[in-house]
Amino acid sequence: MIKVGIIGCGKMADQHAFQILKIPETVIIGVCDQEPLMAKQLAERLNVKGVFTRASDMLEATLPDVVHITTPPQSHAALGRLCLESGSHVYMEKPFTLYASEAED
Repeated sequence: MIKVGIIGCGKMADQHAFQILKIPETVIIGVCDQEPLMAKQLAERLNVKGVFTRASDMLEATLPDVVHITTPPQSHAALGRLCLESGSHVYMEKPFTLYASEAED
């Protein structure tokens, strides 16, 4: 079973979720957004129990195999690093960073 988390619960998250759910042996185990209502609404639409407002909390509580990051670009580098350091694979919307220095890191 592949455990998937989603960080960023806006319009793009729905598109990612619909594709994730088509993959056999895959389950969305947590969703996260700084805006609690956004996370709660996505969780309700997807029937996901794990609802979080802090990415670090979601990573610690759910231990996802992969995290889809669908937040605004300015947050991609920090969230991607956090997920990778927690042991998760990362799939994120482009660009993965806004600055060359962040890409080099």
